Amino acid sequence: MSYTAYYERVVQEDISTGTGTTTIRNPGGGTLTGTQVGIHTFAVTQLKTTSSWTPGTVTTYATKDVTVTGAALGDFALASFSLDVQDLVLSCAVTAANTVTVTLANNTGAAVNLASGTVAVLVFKSA
Repeated sequence: MSYTAYYERVVQEDISTGTGTTTIRNPGGGTLTGTQVGIHTFAVTQLKTTSSWTPGTVTTYATKDVTVTGAALGDFALASFSLDVQDLVLSCAVTAANTVTVTLANNTGAAVNLASGTVAVLVFKSA
């Protein structure tokens, strides 16, 4: 079976919010309706910082509070770590004004030892 991929360029009409509804032709027939979300929705007023972190031996979880000036409750947050987290789950959230709490959760059942590395935090303003 052979088919031709069909992509329709959609023009963003509402730049202030970064979302819009559109209908496109489905390659299999008919149409598809969905909500377009542009990266600019998240890219406006992004905040970034890095901090050194030595999690050490993680048996259940380890946390680190990182100061991100301008972060507020309700903002979106992402974190990364410069080392292999060895099956640990890395997450973060804005927990207070100017504070992002980064968490490494260990669901493996065995202790995991991590050396010193750099945690990077990126915050996107929600409004």
